[in-house]
Amino acid sequence: MRSERVRDDGLFEALFSRAARQTVREGESAELYERRGALLEISEDEEGARLLVSHERGFAVRLFRSGRSAFGAATPEAADSLVESAREALPRARARRGARAAPPVSGDPQTPSVAGAPALPEEAPAREILASLRRYVTAVGEGAAVLTAASVSQGERIERLATTAGRNAAWTSRAASLVATVVGRSGADRFSARVVAAAARPEELPLARLARYAVDRALLPLLGRPLDGTRRDLLLDAHVAAHVVGRLAPLFLGDEGAALLEARTRDSRDPFASPAVTLVDDASVSGGPVRTLRDGEGTPQGRHVVVERGIPVLRLSDSAEAARHGTASTGNAVRRAWSEPPLLGVTNFFIDPGGGVAPLQLLSGATRGLYAAVLLERPSVDVAADRFRLTVAGYTLEKGRASGRVSEAVVSGRISEFLRRIEAVGDDLRFVSGAGGGVGSPTLFVPRWKSE
Repeated sequence: MRSERVRDDGLFEALFSRAARQTVREGESAELYERRGALLEISEDEEGARLLVSHERGFAVRLFRSGRSAFGAATPEAADSLVESAREALPRARARRGARAAPPVSGDPQTPSVAGAPALPEEAPAREILASLRRYVTAVGEGAAVLTAASVSQGERIERLATTAGRNAAWTSRAASLVATVVGRSGADRFSARVVAAAARPEELPLARLARYAVDRALLPLLGRPLDGTRRDLLLDAHVAAHVVGRLAPLFLGDEGAALLEARTRDSRDPFASPAVTLVDDASVSGGPVRTLRDGEGTPQGRHVVVERGIPVLRLSDSAEAARHGTASTGNAVRRAWSEPPLLGVTNFFIDPGGGVAPLQLLSGATRGLYAAVLLERPSVDVAADRFRLTVAGYTLEKGRASGRVSEAVVSGRISEFLRRIEAVGDDLRFVSGAGGGVGSPTLFVPRWKSE
């Protein structure tokens, strides 16, 4: 049974009141952040099933003075010294132009409702997820693949933030993840594949697709044949393409990424990608593993198009980045943990499938090609050097049909050329975890690609 929420104990208000008094005396501004979380995880393997339940609570403060900011974090038991420890670090802190406590957000209530501690998720949905995944793997694998280990976790998080500049916000989010290991067998040969999925809700975990992907990763290396680098029409599965998309995210974050993007587009004289490519960051998109109302600085989040039909049109920002450029923050301050300061990052970063076509329609356009169905190892994408290399398995294509299994093939070349040669995208947007958030893509079609 799902546990009840615990009422708030008022510690956040007491700490913020103390921080506000101290920072005003010192001519500083301050931000106080609290995160409370509850997590349930169930694991199954050959040794049996295990249940893990955990709770977290932590406070973090940032002090701001003349463009410098200092960070401190503590558990409730050590929170009394939180402000003092950050103030000691402030003279040595690195200056960042625009760094300051965030002001209030228009339309926000002055006293947001707070739910207290999050409730622990129920066990039954997690156990059903594992049972369903096992059934899918058994059906798809047809006796040649077996699920040997899996774990599912689901949790709820409550976050609060207040600043001496007037911002005051509280919000709740949920998340679920699944990790599975599938072993494929062919005669005396075995191949093991580990797959990971994340979603904003347990019921949104793509169990059927994950089972198919895991079985392909486990069996294609055993049943297929290697493929050479001959020029071919290339169909990149959405799961494979998503990992490439994730490596592009830093180009739209911070000054270093801006300089690299300008170099790649010759100060915007060249397109970044083909007109088929529109890149979006959206914390509320359906199917995205990240779904929150606000970023780590309490800024409301929304949909932001960063590349429209191949042309860069926007950069992602947090409060400091926005202040430097005189723009509104896009809500991209990300806190990976309560004990770490927020960083500039993505929420759900993906190629928009709007205007895309069914993958089967893309397949029909492949005269002689390769369908890259799965990744066999971590992709190598060096945006600064303009190079990428993917080791994949999949299927050969002849006149729009699969004609054989491929155990291993290499897709490589210049990332800039690859992006500009994408002729069409599918309508099958899929997400994976990456770039500090979720990264996604539909199936991509690149005609006559020759790996280097």
